[in-house]
Amino acid sequence: MRVLAILVALVAALALPARAQEGASGPVGTYFEIDALNAGLGAPPDTMQRDTPQSAVESFLDAVDRDDYAAAAHMLDLREIPAVEQATRGPELARKLKELLDRRAILTWRTLLERPDALNAQLSSNATMAGEPRRSLLLGVLDRGPRETAIRLNRLRVGEEPPVWVFSSETVTDVPALYELYGPTRLENALPPWLKIETPMGLRLWEVIGLPVIAIGAALAGWLVWLIFDRLSRVAQWGWARLVLRALRWPSIILAVATMIVVASQHVFTFPGLVTAIVTPVSLLGYVAAVLIFAITLIDEVLDRIVTFDSDALADSGKTSVRAMATLMTAGRRIVIVLAVIVGVGIVLASSNVFRSLGFSLLASAGALTLVFGFAGRQVLGNILASLQIAMNRSARIGDRVIYEGYFSTVERIHFTFVQLRIWNGNRLVVPVAEFVSGRFENWSMTEDGMTISATLTLHHHADIDAMRKRFFELCEEEDEITPKDQCAVHVMSQDAFGQKVRFQAPVPDPDTCWPTETAMRERLIAAAQRMEAETGRPVLPEIGFDQPG
Repeated sequence: MRVLAILVALVAALALPARAQEGASGPVGTYFEIDALNAGLGAPPDTMQRDTPQSAVESFLDAVDRDDYAAAAHMLDLREIPAVEQATRGPELARKLKELLDRRAILTWRTLLERPDALNAQLSSNATMAGEPRRSLLLGVLDRGPRETAIRLNRLRVGEEPPVWVFSSETVTDVPALYELYGPTRLENALPPWLKIETPMGLRLWEVIGLPVIAIGAALAGWLVWLIFDRLSRVAQWGWARLVLRALRWPSIILAVATMIVVASQHVFTFPGLVTAIVTPVSLLGYVAAVLIFAITLIDEVLDRIVTFDSDALADSGKTSVRAMATLMTAGRRIVIVLAVIVGVGIVLASSNVFRSLGFSLLASAGALTLVFGFAGRQVLGNILASLQIAMNRSARIGDRVIYEGYFSTVERIHFTFVQLRIWNGNRLVVPVAEFVSGRFENWSMTEDGMTISATLTLHHHADIDAMRKRFFELCEEEDEITPKDQCAVHVMSQDAFGQKVRFQAPVPDPDTCWPTETAMRERLIAAAQRMEAETGRPVLPEIGFDQPG
C-alpha cells in the first residue's frame, strides 16, 4: 500500500505543472504566444467575439457591414504596423480586406468551426489533422504574380489573457498588394454613388448593367473576327493558306470572345466572388477549347490531304499500308482529344478556386472526385481505350472487309465509342467498340497470299464427278480472278439421302473480289450441271426433296 501511495503522489506531482500550463484555454501549442496585440487600438468592443474562428469572422463581417471599420480593425493582427499608426491604418486595412473577401469569395464556412481550438471532430482518422487542435486556419489562396498568397486566421495569446482568433499579420501585410490586384478599378471608383447601390440579386447596379455590356462586347468581338477571316478566305489563293485559315477561324473567334470577357472582368470591372468564380474557369475553358479546336481541325485538314478515308478506296487490297496509316491517324486524333481534355480540365482546376469558391471541397478531396468520375464514365473510358487498342494491334483497319455476326461489311469508321460498319447492302451497322473488340469476327483483308473461295453443291448419287471436275477446271481457266490455276480442287466432302456434298474450291489472290467471284462460280457450276444433265440424260442435281414422294 505504501508503494501504491507513493506512485499516486508522484503522478499527481507530475500532472500539476502540465495542468498549470494548460489553463482554461487548451494545451500549449494550440496558439501563438505574443507580447502585445494591437496596442494602438485600445480595448475591443464587447460586440467583437474572437474566441472561435466562426465568431471572429462573423464579428468582422458584421462590423464592416455597419461601416464600423474601427471595430473591425480589432480582428486584424497589426503587429507589423507601428502602434501610433494602427488606429488610422487598421480601419482602412479592414475595409480593403472586406472588399477582397467579397470579390474573391474565398470564405468556406464549413472550415470555420464554432470551437475555440478549431478541432474538427468530423475528419476521418486518415486525415493529417484528425483529432488535433488548430492554431492557424487557411481560409483561401489568391494569386499574386509569381506566387500565391494565403488568407489565414491565427489564434494568438497575450500573456495570461484568453487566446483570440484574428487575421494573421502576414495576411494583413499582403492586403494592400492584393487590393491593387483585385480591388475596384479606376472606372469603378469614378462611378457615381447611385450606380453602386446593391440590388436584390446581391449585385451592385453597375454590375447588373456591366454584365450584359460585356456579353454584347464579346459577341461583337467574335463577329468582327469572323468577318476578318471570311474576307481573308475569299482572297487566299494558296491551298495551304486556305487550310490554315479554316483551322484558325473558330479558335480565333473563341479566343477573341474569351479575351474580351477576361479583360473586361479583370481590368475594366472587378466583379464579386461568385461571378468571378464562374467567369474565370469559363474563360479558361474557352482558351483550352480554342487550342483543341485548332489542333483537331488542323489534323483533319492535313489528314484529308495526306490520306483518304473513303472506305471503298481503302478497301483495295494493294492499299494495306494506307489503311494502317488511316487507322493510326484517327487513333492519334483521338489521343490528342483525350490529352487536350485532360490537360484543359487540369489547367482550369489548377488556375481557379472553383472548388473552394462553390463549396465543392469535399468532392475535390483525395480520391472522391476520381471515384465519382471513374464510376460514371467507366464504360466510356473502356470504349475509348478499346478504340485505341484496335489501332495499336491492327485487328481491324479502316477499309478492311470483315464478317461480323454474319454480316459481310467494310470498316468505315472507328470512333471513340463505336465502330461503324457498312454492310454489303449499304446499311450501317454500329457496334460498341468494347463489344467489337471482345467478340469474334473474320477479317478478309488480313491476308498475304489471298483467300480460297468455295462452293459446296449437293449432286445426285449417280452424278459424274469427274465430268464436273473437268468442267470446273475449265471455268477456272476462264476466270481471271482465280490464280494460280493448279491449286483449284474438287472434293466429295460427304453424302446423305439427298446426294453427294461436293466442294469446289479455287484460290483468289484479291480478298476484295472473293465474294463476287465465289457467287459467280457457283452460278456457273449450277448452269454447267444443268447443261450436262440435259446433254447426257444422266442425273446430276438431286431430284427428290422433303415434300416430294419417293
